[in-house]
Formats: sequence, structure tokens, C-alpha cells
Amino acid sequence: MTSGDGCLKGVSPVWQFGTKAQVAVAVAIIKSKPAGMSGREHAKALGCRLRSQDESWRGKAQELQQEVLRLRQELLITKVTAVTRNATETAGPDAAEEDTSQDLFGPSQPQPDCDSETPELFQEDLQPAAPPPEPPTASSHHERAMHPHVHFLQSLCALHRVAGDQRGLEALWFSPDGGAGTVLADSVCQLLHLVVVACGDPPALGPCDLVLRACQVAARAMDLFCSQRLPSAEFMRRVEGSLREMMAMLLHNQPCRLQTAEKLMEYLVTLGSSNMSKSFVIRHILSQISAVADELWHILQGGESSRLDQFPVDRYHNSCHLFWILEQLLQNSEVPCRVETGSEQTGFLRHLEQHLFLLSDEFPLFSIYMWRIGSLLTSSGR
Repeated sequence: MTSGDGCLKGVSPVWQFGTKAQVAVAVAIIKSKPAGMSGREHAKALGCRLRSQDESWRGKAQELQQEVLRLRQELLITKVTAVTRNATETAGPDAAEEDTSQDLFGPSQPQPDCDSETPELFQEDLQPAAPPPEPPTASSHHERAMHPHVHFLQSLCALHRVAGDQRGLEALWFSPDGGAGTVLADSVCQLLHLVVVACGDPPALGPCDLVLRACQVAARAMDLFCSQRLPSAEFMRRVEGSLREMMAMLLHNQPCRLQTAEKLMEYLVTLGSSNMSKSFVIRHILSQISAVADELWHILQGGESSRLDQFPVDRYHNSCHLFWILEQLLQNSEVPCRVETGSEQTGFLRHLEQHLFLLSDEFPLFSIYMWRIGSLLTSSGR
């Protein structure tokens, strides 16, 4: 030890401070323990109380974050509504009526017993949107939490379509605090998180599938975002994380009930239809299918004794769902697949060339699907 301060030579001040703090906490716990309780038991009790308080504060912080996001959504809708009012007043009432007569997702009629997909924003004076009504068929907490985000994003897309390319809207998108882009990105990410949670605990399906509606609105909102500015790396990471969870849910879980699997496939196709997320969905599915093909190939090489123990029944069964999603997205893709898929396409085609015929005897359906996807990837029109 050095003379005077009692510190070890060569030991950093940070380590010394940490050690002193640990000793001080240990002494305080021992001195404060009630009679009849050991120091270890008292420390465990204090730890449980601290964890409970931490969870309580975390919950309150999340509630405050949600409230802040709700207020930002309301403020943005108010600002966009003002810009839209100015645009429609300049263009005249006939143009406003023509724009607002179109549904948010096209001319198709909404399903009965569902809320209309065109928000009630377009009164004569274009007043700001009213608070979202409670969904009539929401059967879970997550669905109830989903509905305000759906209403906000749907309203924002509709208002933006009516206003068009106005300077006021451009100012909102590129304001110093992030403006519309930040609020939209946060809302989409929150909505996709709730979609993932709802998919993990699927409710009874009613005449109005709120999760599907949420996926439609999220895809539309992502395209709106990309039409105004490039998405940030953080926004992409959060969106891709939710999509990755949904695809893992479809591939790695126990073989899904047919109805549940069909709904999850529909959600992924809907989200993958967005220009922002399509490339990632295609690349990730190609990567997952290549991994399954690799696993099946190695099992075949291991001999008869290892096949039953190692055979990935669930992944093999559920890979058919991923093949279907991939086929839908590739058939509807307007971007050349070589640009979209990159190294994942190269890896998939390598598996196709090396293993397709070798796998076809044992796994004919899997091989047919691989051949079909390969033909879509290499077709002359792509």
C-alpha cells in the first residue's frame, strides 16, 4: 500500500471506489437487518423489494412515454390538418371532395361491423381528428393499445394524400426536432411491437381483424415515410426486429393450426408489401430456407441412425409457410430481385444447384418449392 491514503498500487480509482461502495452496502445491510434474520436473508428481501420498485417505475415510465407519444400524435395531426385545410381552400371544394372520396386503401368497401378505413377527418371545415373510438371487437389489452396507433397512422396517411406536396408538409417532415418523421417512426414501431405480441397470443378472430388492419396501416405508413425521407438505421433495425420475430414465430414454433398460420402469413405478406420492408423479408426468408435445406442435407449425410433424432419436423413443416410468403412477394415485386436479395439469393441458388436433386428423393415437396422460388429469382423478367 502507498503511505498516507492506504490505496493499492496499480489499482484504478474506479475499482477502489467500487470496492468501498460494496463494503459500505454490506455493512449497512448487516446493521439494518431485523432480529432473527440473517444478513443473507435480509439482502434477498431488500433485493426483491428493489426489483418490485424498479418494475413499478419502469411501468410508470412506459406509461409516460406512451402519453408523450399520444400528445405528439395529436399535435402532428392538428398541424397537418391545418396544412390540408389551406391546400383544399386553394384547390377549391371540388378537388377536396374528389380526393376525400377515395378510401385509404382503394375503392374496396370496408367489411361489415368494422370501422371505416377512411377516418372521419374531412368535415366541411376539416377539423382535427377526434379521439379514436374504442374498437368494438378488441378482445385483449394489446388490441386496445393497438387501436390509437392505427387511427393516428391512418389519419396521417389520408391527410397527407389530400394535402399533396405542400411546403407546409415539407417543413413538418424536416423540422429540427425530427417532426412528422420521428412521430411516424415511433408510432409504426410501437404498432409493430403490439402486432408481434398479438401474434404470439392470437385472439379469437372476429369479422374485423384489427391485427390485419394494423399491418395494412403500418405498411402504408412506412411507404409514406420513405416517400419523404430515407429511414434511419434505428428505424430500420426496429422494424426488421419485429418482422424477424414474426417469421421466427412461424418457422420455429410447433406446427401452427391452419387458421393461425394463414393469418400470420397474411400479416407478413401485408407488411412485406411495403417498399421499405420487402427487401428485408425476402432476404431473411431466403436465408432461413437455405438454413433448413442445409440441415436436411447434413441429416441425409449422417446415415439412417441419426435421421429420426435430428430431423427438424417443425421447421420442415413450417417452411412451407415461408415458401408461400416468398412466392407472393416475388411475384408482386417491382424491384429486380438481384438488387433486393443480394448474397441471400446467391446462397439460395447455390443450395438449389448443389442439393436440389439430392434432396428430392427424401423431401420432394421441399425440393419442388425450392425449384419454384429459384425460377422466380432467375426469371428473365427480374
